[in-house]
Amino acid sequence: MHQKYKQDTLIKEVLTDLESRFSKHVISVFGIGSYFDENLPLNWIKNDVDLIAIVDSLDIIPKQDWTEVRYEKKRIGDKEIWTGFNTLAGLQNREQFQKESFANYEWSLLDLKLSENSVLLYGRNIRNQLPEVLHIKFDYENVLIRSLYHLNKCFTDRASLESMREFTKGVFKFVFYLCVYLDSQFRFTSVVKIAEKIKLLVSNKKINSAINSYFEEAVIFRITSQFKTEFTSIRDGFFKFVLSLLTGGTLHVKLDKFEVIKFFKESFGGFGHLIRFVKKLESLEAPKIVEDESKNDNYLTPKLQAFGIKDSKMRNVICPHCSSKCSTTLKFCGICGEHLPK
Repeated sequence: MHQKYKQDTLIKEVLTDLESRFSKHVISVFGIGSYFDENLPLNWIKNDVDLIAIVDSLDIIPKQDWTEVRYEKKRIGDKEIWTGFNTLAGLQNREQFQKESFANYEWSLLDLKLSENSVLLYGRNIRNQLPEVLHIKFDYENVLIRSLYHLNKCFTDRASLESMREFTKGVFKFVFYLCVYLDSQFRFTSVVKIAEKIKLLVSNKKINSAINSYFEEAVIFRITSQFKTEFTSIRDGFFKFVLSLLTGGTLHVKLDKFEVIKFFKESFGGFGHLIRFVKKLESLEAPKIVEDESKNDNYLTPKLQAFGIKDSKMRNVICPHCSSKCSTTLKFCGICGEHLPK
């Protein structure tokens, strides 16, 4: 285990609990996602802790009434702990994996196969027993749908913190989709690596540069809990941008408006919020990006240099509606969405 996590009381507590209940059956436990990403800035907000436990059998793991997939969710302090259970046999076979997990098979292999994408927290290192990923072929539609799933959820509330988090998840997953689609050799799941790749793709004219603005907004939120642009505006603009790519032939599939609606209806039980949004649009053209003047103001922290975002100092004002600390360059609070005093 990485030395850092041997001293992490939260991880020690979670692993001790797993060991006490399933010790004879747990082969290994891996940490994936932002909590374990050492490339991220130190002030990156890490509320989600994602674990994958490899077990010799799923029969001993309790299951939900509505699915055969084994997973657990619980909250410890301000952290949301999610543990997914897989068998080694499932990770070695796509069809078996799809019976065991909600996740995308190729994405999961990248996470567990490559040490750059995950941390071994407990048990045996089984990376060399997993299929090779050098020539892996992605199910692009499945990866795209996972981004749309989060975008659909972010339309459920005007400006709640949860809606904003869902938006950033949708952005990061969509940009990951662009990376693996536009570069078949891309193999990283770290947000920093994804940022480096998407900027390279933009510079090589592989994708519209507008994606950088949306990606930067998501990064800023994950560090400051607020956006530079009013939330509903950036959310609607990003979804229109995605739609323009879908209908313009930039992605792995080209769809017209009616095909988009059909695609949304057939995905993950239906994306009702996205369907209603599309039906209201007269056209599916990409919105014009207006550069925010605050990009060059004293807003961002030096830690954002890893993403190629200009660094500067941050000044704050207290929101009179929810008492949260907000940047003076914002017009709307990143927590409650209300107007901030000038």
